[in-house]
Amino acid sequence: MKGFTKGALFALAVLGMTFSFGTFAHAKTIKLGCAISFTGGKSRTGKLYRDSYNMAVEQINKSGGIKVGNQKYMLKIVYYDDKSSPTESSRLVEKLITQDKVNFLLGPYSSGITIPNSIVAQRYKIPMVEGGGASGKIFSRGNKYIFGTLPPAGQYFKSTLEMLKGFNPAPKTLAILYSDDKFDISVAKGTKKLGGEMGFKVVLFEKYAEGASDFTSVLTKIKSIKADAVLVAGHTEEALNFTQQAKELNVCPKLISMTVGPSEADFRKSLGKDAEYIFGVASWSTQMNFKGYLFKDTQEFVKLFKAKYKYDPDYHNASAIADIAVFKNAIEQAGSLNPAAVRDKIAATALDTIYGTVKFSKNGQIMGTSVVLQIQGGQVYQVFPNSVKKPAYPIPCWKDRK
Repeated sequence: MKGFTKGALFALAVLGMTFSFGTFAHAKTIKLGCAISFTGGKSRTGKLYRDSYNMAVEQINKSGGIKVGNQKYMLKIVYYDDKSSPTESSRLVEKLITQDKVNFLLGPYSSGITIPNSIVAQRYKIPMVEGGGASGKIFSRGNKYIFGTLPPAGQYFKSTLEMLKGFNPAPKTLAILYSDDKFDISVAKGTKKLGGEMGFKVVLFEKYAEGASDFTSVLTKIKSIKADAVLVAGHTEEALNFTQQAKELNVCPKLISMTVGPSEADFRKSLGKDAEYIFGVASWSTQMNFKGYLFKDTQEFVKLFKAKYKYDPDYHNASAIADIAVFKNAIEQAGSLNPAAVRDKIAATALDTIYGTVKFSKNGQIMGTSVVLQIQGGQVYQVFPNSVKKPAYPIPCWKDRK
């Protein structure tokens, strides 16, 4: 060591830093483009997707990136705020393709925004994998470049109806409320059809304006007709308003279930004890434990996610992780960044992830179904099928709660 001058030691240090960081610094990059809601009515849920997208990318890059043939690539997401506007979102997707030259596309949140985005993806023949839109209208257009990791919207409440049939005595009447949104309309129509086939009587089938804040009128109807079960297809802000006003008016059906809200930590935090007993539906829950791909398994992901973001992940978060996993797997399987080659490998996906096994139907939508969740003791639990806790049913009336 005595034979080295200070200058030589400095040169060796610099050389060591080059070997340590040079591979990452000069690595080629795969760019995923994503126009999603940072602001506007969809921003609360849009954040869930961004958190998981970022976590998945961080995990991939930390593990050496994506192998394409004999080369390694780092992964990067180029984001734009679509302001919760379908028109703005589709414009930004086109910008991502034509100006930012992204390789592939991640989806936005909500079916109403996903539909126009998917049309842009199809026009430019760039694969889009999305976990935020489930309406059948996304997947009924013969679009070969759109793939979704949420199950069909029309089937969302199927597991809830199956659970209700198992209660003794089983409820007989349903009130179905839904937002004037592509996803929620699909949920409502599918639920009405399934409910009729399963012997339920639909006593109220009512649409409300997307983003509605006043549910007084419809809650008064529910109270008047004494519906046994109320199923609400809407978004988080609407779910919060509906629940708060149901308490104010002391509307007490035997079950209240929602497509969005109960699974989200922010919903439970915002409502506190008033969130208790509300049911939800989800394509995934934190009680599951699937073998992973980017992460060892579901429980490792849940632990790491909570440590990183300080809230419990829900199915939006998990489906977003699956979106990134699908791209990594398809790119490596294709050994190429050619959009058509990667598209074909996405279509042929059979991948075990923390979200479950991802396989796509011919129309590009995942093969899967939803589970039933319920908030008990301030926590959300899977209560059907394969329940962690038994469902609390019928739920106590507001005025009878401590």
